[in-house]
Amino acid sequence: MPLILLTGYPCSGLTYRARQLATLFESLQSSLPATSKSRYKIHIVTSHDEAHPRTVYDNAKSEKQARAVVYARVKRLLGRDSIVIVDGMNYIKGWRYQIWCESKEARTTSCVVHVGTPIDQCISTNEARLKRKREMSETCTQQPEPASVDPDVKNMNEPEDEPAPKNTDIETDEEPYPPELLTNLIYRYEEPSTASRWDKPLFTVPRDDTTPPVEDIWFAITGQQITKDENQAGPSSGLFAPTDAEQDEANSTAGALSTATAAKKIFLQQPTSTRPKIVPHQATAAPPKTDPTALYVIEKTTSEIISTIRKYSLEHRSPSSSTYLANPQAPGITIPIPSTQTSIYIPPSTLASAPTDDLAGAGGVLTLPRLQRLRRQWVGMNRAFAGHGHGMGQGKLNGEEVGEAFVRFLNAEFEGMTEF
Repeated sequence: MPLILLTGYPCSGLTYRARQLATLFESLQSSLPATSKSRYKIHIVTSHDEAHPRTVYDNAKSEKQARAVVYARVKRLLGRDSIVIVDGMNYIKGWRYQIWCESKEARTTSCVVHVGTPIDQCISTNEARLKRKREMSETCTQQPEPASVDPDVKNMNEPEDEPAPKNTDIETDEEPYPPELLTNLIYRYEEPSTASRWDKPLFTVPRDDTTPPVEDIWFAITGQQITKDENQAGPSSGLFAPTDAEQDEANSTAGALSTATAAKKIFLQQPTSTRPKIVPHQATAAPPKTDPTALYVIEKTTSEIISTIRKYSLEHRSPSSSTYLANPQAPGITIPIPSTQTSIYIPPSTLASAPTDDLAGAGGVLTLPRLQRLRRQWVGMNRAFAGHGHGMGQGKLNGEEVGEAFVRFLNAEFEGMTEF
């Protein structure tokens, strides 16, 4: 589930660091003691492939499409037992924030690894890649077509099992950037900062470092502290190198140890620091799934209540006596609703302010246009709530609560009704 986001200048060795981290994580898991928890699966999500070459950064539309592909892959690979390494420049801080929000939604940890390579070194690496590409193209165009040779003679002249030449430069194997695009990307790069919460924790790996701080990154994403046996501690790794006498003493001490005790021991220590628990907030939490029939239930229930009120108003066209209009202190009208425990109540003050005593007639309290308008108003206020819901586990309107809520709304409207 942890997410590791690499960032750096183009041609800074991002792909090499991503593969190195994956290899180191695999070896680290092999050296840890066996636990009940299964091993993490390492996934590397690359930003470039045959369908999305490095020239996608020349156009905003193609770059946006390439980022959408990476985002979909990251979202699909995030799981409980997986470590996702996002290989790419990731030079836009808004893009890093989007990936961070995705990890928050998945309730997983994340960190940023900044590959700190100087700009001049990136330019020289890209020039070496361009030179290598030109040489390969010239070799392919100038190479003459081989003449037909007898297979027996060819086997006699050529040595057997000759190993293929290997490219020792790990940074010239990748495709180069056009020089103008490289300069543009360097100027567009937004460096990560610890002041931004989506860039923390931040690990900077200089180019001269042979290996990144794997133990610290492992602790940041898993919470498992890696400790070594104190008796088998290696030479001092401080700022000053050990003296010759100290080195000789250490070598003699190490030679006196047996083979069994001289092996490096790695222990898995439970986290002792107060690492914050990953809790998604309303901006990153996915809205809860709602019943697809919620809107239908609202429409059906409110229509039934309006029909009940309409039926009552047609059966009782006016109040039982004129005291409702003359005496505001007289009891109001109560209309029972079969589907709810709360009844519709029209206070006497509302009845007294009506221009006519005909409940269902023009200007009456319970005219059909007035009831339909109140129904549309209440449905409109609750349509978005019932159809989409809210994040962070906030309550939702159940089907059993629709009738009670609508009746309370009508009672509040009838109580405050003064103009007709």
